[in-house]
Amino acid sequence: MLLRALPWLLTPALFAAPAVDAPKLQLPGGAAPTHYAIDLTIIPGQDKFQGVAEIEITFGQSTKFLWLNGTDLAVKQAVLKTGTQSLPATVVPGGSDFIGFSFPQAAAGKAVLHVEYEGKISRNSSAGLFQLRDGDPWYVYSQFEPTDARRAFPCFDEPAFKVPWELMLHVKKDQMALANTPIVSEVNEANGMKRFQFAQTKPLPSYLVALAVGPFEAVDLGKHGKNHTPLRVIVTKGRGAEAAWAKESIPPLLERLEDYFGMPYPYEKLDSISMPISNFAMENVGLITYGQSILLGNPEHDTIRRKRDFAITAAHEMAHQWFGDLVTTAWWNDIWLNEAFASWMENKIVEKWKPEWSVDIEAMRSRLGAMQLDSLVASRKIRQPIESNDDIANAFDGITYNKGEAVIETFERYVGAEKFRDGVREYMKTYANRNATAEQFLKSISTAAGRDVAPAFNSFLDQAGVPLVTVELQCANGSSSLRLSQRRSLPIGSKGAGKENWLIPVCAKYEADGQVRTTCELMTDPTSNMKLAAKSCPAWVLANDGEAGYYRVLYKGDLLDRLLKDNGHLTVAERVGILGDVIALVNSGDLQPAAALSLVSRYRDDPNREIVASVVNIAGLVRGPGVASDLRPNGQRFIEKMFGDRARKLGWKSQPGESYDTRLLRQELVGFVAGAGEDKILSAEAGRLARAWLKDRSAIDSDLVSTVLHVAARDGDRALFDQFHAAAKNEKDRRARRALIGSLGLFRDPGIANSALALTLTGEFDAREGFAALLFGPEAYPETRRLPFEFVKKNIDAILSKLPREVGGDFAAELPGSGNSFCDASSRAELADFFGGRVKDYTGGPRQLAQTLEGIDLCIARKQAVGPGIAAFLKQY
Repeated sequence: MLLRALPWLLTPALFAAPAVDAPKLQLPGGAAPTHYAIDLTIIPGQDKFQGVAEIEITFGQSTKFLWLNGTDLAVKQAVLKTGTQSLPATVVPGGSDFIGFSFPQAAAGKAVLHVEYEGKISRNSSAGLFQLRDGDPWYVYSQFEPTDARRAFPCFDEPAFKVPWELMLHVKKDQMALANTPIVSEVNEANGMKRFQFAQTKPLPSYLVALAVGPFEAVDLGKHGKNHTPLRVIVTKGRGAEAAWAKESIPPLLERLEDYFGMPYPYEKLDSISMPISNFAMENVGLITYGQSILLGNPEHDTIRRKRDFAITAAHEMAHQWFGDLVTTAWWNDIWLNEAFASWMENKIVEKWKPEWSVDIEAMRSRLGAMQLDSLVASRKIRQPIESNDDIANAFDGITYNKGEAVIETFERYVGAEKFRDGVREYMKTYANRNATAEQFLKSISTAAGRDVAPAFNSFLDQAGVPLVTVELQCANGSSSLRLSQRRSLPIGSKGAGKENWLIPVCAKYEADGQVRTTCELMTDPTSNMKLAAKSCPAWVLANDGEAGYYRVLYKGDLLDRLLKDNGHLTVAERVGILGDVIALVNSGDLQPAAALSLVSRYRDDPNREIVASVVNIAGLVRGPGVASDLRPNGQRFIEKMFGDRARKLGWKSQPGESYDTRLLRQELVGFVAGAGEDKILSAEAGRLARAWLKDRSAIDSDLVSTVLHVAARDGDRALFDQFHAAAKNEKDRRARRALIGSLGLFRDPGIANSALALTLTGEFDAREGFAALLFGPEAYPETRRLPFEFVKKNIDAILSKLPREVGGDFAAELPGSGNSFCDASSRAELADFFGGRVKDYTGGPRQLAQTLEGIDLCIARKQAVGPGIAAFLKQY
């Protein structure tokens, strides 16, 4: 007994461990869990925890060896209980992801593995069990997705293993313990400790198990929903008042989700808990975690944008309680379905609750962002085979979330909203508390739709890229039709072949014979002819009705001009989608820069802020890295002429009674003119306001703090940098702290920029809140564009020692992004040479490097092909 109580790292000297090769990615099969009982002793502020795991296992065949997942767990004792026997287990090291257990005789059928062990509580990453400080107290949280439950207990750490769990936590008497389910008993123990026993969960995969320990406070939201579910917001000490908006928004969102799914919230309780520093949220069953700045807002300084952003995030995570938690993916190749569905649902639910927020435009912008990423040859399929940890890490990207969301939107339109919802409801009922695949989801949708949508849907899942549909209007002899052709949308300089073929649900809206009609068909071939229900030739044609389809449109002849000539027939979302395609068409060589830039003057005074924001993006063409340095002043004058008067009229200060849209327009337009347009009046005022804000936080409107500080930093001096630096170190409000840290990385003076880069190594700021802002901020200016890469080259080992390095969050994978703003062959070669031999050691890094290098190639090609057109346009300013 004494020998087996020693850490497993000593066992090779004590036992003749068998020579067994560790698995490469997945467990080998032959055994499966049926129940877990986990007993943990956790004391925030301590870097280790004690654990006991009892795993009920069914062996499919007789075996003397078992592989489980385990990372950084020091096993003290392991015993397999089978029938009346207790077999001591020898622990076999299995690398960074696996622990092997060898038994003196074969086991078969049902057994219980009892493991006593010790694990680590991290202070510099958000993986497994980790701790964060808010003020003086420490708080412990869990984050197990995708593959970090193995840091908290030995387990079958794959989503297909979905079974009940029982958790018991031993914590300090004065602290709160939380888990997925309600507490069933609370007992005082010796040495100032307390034991919490939690109710058994419904079947869960390991990545959805959750817990938290610390001196939390609970804000009671009451009981809501069809089953009168108790809702709470759990906050760190003293922050209860900051949960006001969460308290107001969570109940109505829950009720609308129940209505959509046609079933009550499926678990016993729902806690929403805040985490200092962290900038993510996680859908743990019954215990959703949120970064503090996402969940909480100081009522005195809260903003409409933050409230909207929280509601969208909360709707996403709460939608997962059904789609992802109640029904779980069987393997990570289908994680896109969970995340894409929740992303799609977040907009649908919030749009119903707050239609004045125009959340449909947010969905449109997400689609446009996904298309930009999807135009790269180095992009991935939505349903990408998972063959390595790199693939798991890459699976949580814009393709999964935003492209997946857009494809779901495409097919909801194609099927019809009610039929699609009926399919979702059937899927949830059929696979509740089980695992399911995308194929099973599509079967449910097809059954409800009365037609097989899988072939068309799969054409978007199983090949990367954005379809470009070319549209030509043909009118003759009293009939009209659209000549359609499809190819992959590829930017100038792309090495893609463009030979993909999609099954595209194309819906065209048009005006003819005095009325507006819609015609839809499934485009299955490279070319097709869509007959329109019109006797006269349509006055205009929108070939992507609602801009809901995941495809770009290239209008031949004067169709684009006719479409944009009279905006009365287009929704705001449709106009945003059309204008969003314009930049992509310039970059693909299908539209001349002058034609695109001419749209800026047409729409610069539009009363809708979303349209103005769209043409601001088009105006950004004059500030790209492909624009010659001697033409940058011309670009500034163009921006000034287009937007200067309106921006200065808006100014940095809101007026009483202003609308929500006006306040948001100020953020987008004034910041652009002051920054990209380098407006001296607005920039000087930003500097004055920033200095005043450091002394009085009411000096800047809450929703403009980040924008003003960022503009002030651009031309700020060393004294302002030092002031920002000191303020950031002492700031307690997470949102203000984030704005300050972000500003530190945006000083244009090279000497100051190097000082910001150096802060990544001092330990003053946690990498989770400072890494990206401090390291990549200098890429914003030509004067400092190379500094991040030079800094990384010089300090690579020191940087790596400071970064979280887990599969679900290996910050090192982002380092090739230090060359994102390069646009020349020599810099590209340097980047490739430096990272080429390194990224294989950064989880998810190879694809990140490939995408960065491709982006540089495209920038070089675009500069050569499009640059002259932009130059010719700018010479008139």
